[in-house]
Amino acid sequence: MAVVAIIGGGIGGLIAAHVIKQYSPSSKVKIIEGGPRVGGLLGLSHQSGNYQFDIGTHIPAQTLIDELDQWLFGELYDDESWQIIHRIKGANYYQGRIDQQHHNIASQDIYDKLSDGIDAGAVPNLKQDYQFRFGEMLALDVFLPLIRKFVPYPAEDLEPEVKRYFALDRLSQHGGRNPSKHSGSSPLAETRINLANRVIPLAIYPKNGDGVYRWIKHLSAKLHLEGVEVLTNKKLVDLQAQEKKITAIKFADGATIACDYLIWSAPIESLAQIAEPELAASLKKFYSRTTIKILHFVFNKAFDVDSHYINCFSSEFDPYRITLYDNFAGHHGDGYRCTVEVVGERAFAPSCTADGIVQQLHKMGILSDGTQVLYRHETTIENGFPVRKVGASDAASALCDSLASRYSNLLLTGSAKPGVFFANDVMINTYSDLTGVMADGSLV
Repeated sequence: MAVVAIIGGGIGGLIAAHVIKQYSPSSKVKIIEGGPRVGGLLGLSHQSGNYQFDIGTHIPAQTLIDELDQWLFGELYDDESWQIIHRIKGANYYQGRIDQQHHNIASQDIYDKLSDGIDAGAVPNLKQDYQFRFGEMLALDVFLPLIRKFVPYPAEDLEPEVKRYFALDRLSQHGGRNPSKHSGSSPLAETRINLANRVIPLAIYPKNGDGVYRWIKHLSAKLHLEGVEVLTNKKLVDLQAQEKKITAIKFADGATIACDYLIWSAPIESLAQIAEPELAASLKKFYSRTTIKILHFVFNKAFDVDSHYINCFSSEFDPYRITLYDNFAGHHGDGYRCTVEVVGERAFAPSCTADGIVQQLHKMGILSDGTQVLYRHETTIENGFPVRKVGASDAASALCDSLASRYSNLLLTGSAKPGVFFANDVMINTYSDLTGVMADGSLV
């Protein structure tokens, strides 16, 4: 009987465990989580009475992989305690107004007529990538000032991937380009969000004041029935290996678990510190994560907008993203839940207090006159959005390659891989990786 240890109890680790059990029911599968509960960023941030709050905006959506979606959501579609969401309604606040039609900045006629595209060449940093994709005016006047709100480094020092984390990678409803005026190699048209002929995945969220953690508990219960063991509060401190194979993993509490295969679905930094300290130090020069201050509220009145969440791009206000639970989960109880995320240095601004944020929500038009705070709670997380300086991708790839060549029974998947961060990306990547290695017999 093969023993498979999975490090990381986030959604990727849960999916990995399920796939292994589907292909090899006799294998002994252990999910090992360093924190007190599974779920990762899809876990429970805070609970007050019957109100649960998430770690930011997390609305589970279909992957459009039928077999995977059936496991993730199958029993929930007809369960009346879950809300089916046919389209997640994102909005953005920019230039003094809320645009409830787009979560990215919307294009304008003047943007569509620009003729300042820059030829493609090497695009090593974020500033050059913006100039290449959007041209000089949009890069300098729109995108670069906005990215500075969230990341305290010059755009020349950042990798292009960073813009995706803050929804600053596209223009909604951009009209395309005039080929005679724009460089043919400058793909501004590719940054357009066009929903024509596109399948919109269903999203699903619990009613009755619950948060996304209820979904994680639902999946955990299914894994329990499949025979998967879950261990929490386990901090890994060392690996034992023989002839390029990991044979056991050691923990801070003195426990040791023998294994035949190790699946790493958590961020790779902690593994690197143990197995490749020199490469870990190299990666640390280029890679970090933002602080996120999270403020949870319950208000006495409904919101003045019906959006599910709002990205705030205005430098006038502190929030990045504002989650309005009752607009997508259905109203429950006497109050209306809201979570506000403040990213990076803005989390330490004097204006970033609970009272200050409430005032800003009023000024943005989210809260109406007379709205009162029934409940508030603040918390901070340190492992927020990735900040990738130029060289981070190369350093991460070198680290992954070194680990893969060093250990023949190690599989890096999901959040462990460079560039995989968002939940849907993690789910799809993990499922693809695990079904691939299980189908070809290279694992178990």
